[in-house]
Amino acid sequence: MENYQKSKVILGLMRITDLSKDEVYQLIKGALDLGIHYFDTADFYGHGLSEEKLGEVLKEHPELRSQMFIQTKCGLVPAANGDKYLDLSYEHIKEALNASLKRMNITYVDSFLLHRVDIFMDNKEIARAIQELYKEGKIRHFGVSNMDINIIKYLQEYIDLPIEVDQLQVSLGQPALISQPLNVNFPQQVPNISDGLFFYLKKKNIALQCWSPYQIGFFEGSIFNEERLPKLNAKLKELAKKYNSTKCGIATSFLTMLGEHVSVITGATNLNYVKETLEGATLVMSKEDWYDLYCSTGNLLP
Repeated sequence: MENYQKSKVILGLMRITDLSKDEVYQLIKGALDLGIHYFDTADFYGHGLSEEKLGEVLKEHPELRSQMFIQTKCGLVPAANGDKYLDLSYEHIKEALNASLKRMNITYVDSFLLHRVDIFMDNKEIARAIQELYKEGKIRHFGVSNMDINIIKYLQEYIDLPIEVDQLQVSLGQPALISQPLNVNFPQQVPNISDGLFFYLKKKNIALQCWSPYQIGFFEGSIFNEERLPKLNAKLKELAKKYNSTKCGIATSFLTMLGEHVSVITGATNLNYVKETLEGATLVMSKEDWYDLYCSTGNLLP
């Protein structure tokens, strides 16, 4: 099971809420048959429905559990006005994880992440909650999502468990994490929220899980939209032909080439698209092609 942590491709289950129980089963079984064993969800996805759908499948097919490395997250909470708020209090973390386990019909999760930053969070409270859940056998690994260096250091101060994951949005359409180190001492405007984060994760051997790897910005559309990103798509087509791949495969390779600690979360519910991601994860382009692809997004090299 621990070897599954090294998966280059993770199947994200955010979009299974519209699938039937049989369709979810076919997706999970198909992914397992393709060699994907790492599955990512969150209590916020579909307001618990993603976990419930997974739980329905595991209730009918308990034999699948031993083949699955299941990761869920907490911290985002649906608000009464239809929006959301954040809660990483001791009480909420404990209650959220127990509710997730019940929805998924399992007794533990392989990995448990804090979904986003709660400005009111206290590292001592969080440490107490996480260490209790670990001692109870309900979580085996711990990580974060959408958090920077200082927050990771703040959380790690009191938690005995190592932070093993940081799940971040990274793609050809959202390359700030990569652009920042490439533009040190260069007057290009790059968001400083990710300042130094890429190499910090690499140094600390913290897995970088790339979510929305084919999106522009924050759910602004697909990077494969040729009208919006013509130069990028022309380059993706050119490299797909050169490497006998697909645009999805090339976009995946762009991320997985970043290091052994980097993996891609695909939210595809079509196994053919999942196969394209898997193929891309094994593809290694030349450095010249990688940088050429990076620059086709409009980013500059100093």
